[in-house]
Amino acid sequence: MNEILSLDENMIQRPVYLERLTSLQDVDTVVVITGVRRCGKSTLLRMYEAWLLEQGIASEQIISINFESMMFDEMRDPVCLHRYIEERIDRQAFDQFYLLVDEAQEIEEWARAINSLRTSFPLKICVTGSNSRLFAGEGATYLSGRYVELKMYPLSLCEFERFRAVYPSSDLFPSETLYLESDESIFNAFMTDGSFPAVALAKSPEVVDALLSGIVDSVVTRDVMQRGGIENSSMFRRVAQFLLDNIGSEVSAHKVSSTLKSSGYSITANTVDRYINLMCDAFVLYRCSRYDIRGRERLRTNPKYYVVDPGLRNAFLGTRPRDYGHVLENLVFIELLRRGYEVTVGRIDGKEIDFIAVNHKGKVYVQVSQSLIDEGVRQREFAPLLDVRDAYPKYVLSLDPMDYSHDGIIHMSLREFLKGSPL
Repeated sequence: MNEILSLDENMIQRPVYLERLTSLQDVDTVVVITGVRRCGKSTLLRMYEAWLLEQGIASEQIISINFESMMFDEMRDPVCLHRYIEERIDRQAFDQFYLLVDEAQEIEEWARAINSLRTSFPLKICVTGSNSRLFAGEGATYLSGRYVELKMYPLSLCEFERFRAVYPSSDLFPSETLYLESDESIFNAFMTDGSFPAVALAKSPEVVDALLSGIVDSVVTRDVMQRGGIENSSMFRRVAQFLLDNIGSEVSAHKVSSTLKSSGYSITANTVDRYINLMCDAFVLYRCSRYDIRGRERLRTNPKYYVVDPGLRNAFLGTRPRDYGHVLENLVFIELLRRGYEVTVGRIDGKEIDFIAVNHKGKVYVQVSQSLIDEGVRQREFAPLLDVRDAYPKYVLSLDPMDYSHDGIIHMSLREFLKGSPL
């Protein structure tokens, strides 16, 4: 398959996700691709369809439904959907068919409908969804134990660099095929404009602003406010602004409520908690709970929240100066999730370790700092890691070119980590 796709196919492959998806080809379960809207789920479905055709699967074996298109509006009715699929299944011609559904949450009782199709026809099913509530409630029990979730995120720094190197010709973009940028300018764009695929391909600031505004409207208005039945939009936006302005800080619903009340706004902690959950459901925010290393228990109070993409945050808040360190911390947190880690904030003897990351291979401890040049900062960042007596790897990530590793703690370039260097 060509690495560069046509503009109407959103251009560029993301081989890491495609490899993960195709590796599930022989698994007898429904594959559910989840992630924030506009992160590339639809494109991945099209890449998967192209891959199937390359493997010799006939186009008649592939049934694609995209609920972004009005032509499939009737398919939101499970009975109509079932009938539509049945009409396209010719068992005499083929033994196996492939059903690709974009935005499955648009189907009424989606889990029951998909499970019915799974048991009724010889279908390999792959669907996308922009809300974690796909797996909540009684309806999702229909797929309990019968699905695999593939979590998708906006571009990594490595992917972002590949996207920035490609400059397709269209009405939105100049005709040049290659656009050369310094590593510094690319990293700055990654931190400010964010890494949604369409944004990464846009070089004009006006186009970037327009795209981000559209993403904010699509994600916040459609996936959070409308789906959550939020009537007080101005109050919701104040809560969202507070959370986005305090990424990487301990936050509670009570704290948000009290802060807004002190500014003259009336809102209960329960309402704040509901708004937070809705933003987490839509993959706008990710909750990172705290973990007591000595007590070996997860703490229930005052978690931290991180945003899925810095561009989304800046579009919502504006680009006024903010805590650069927390932005870097946010990028590392999302990268750890992207690599499949379960992440918590570590606490030990009153000191904090930014992240404890655990996967099937084991555990790592990670500290994040903008710079370690100052000796006091180095002592502050290394001290909590030195207090941890187990043998799991311990890292400090920063932007410094010098190597400050000592006492078994590894200092790593933060940029190289974001580009894919392993822990």
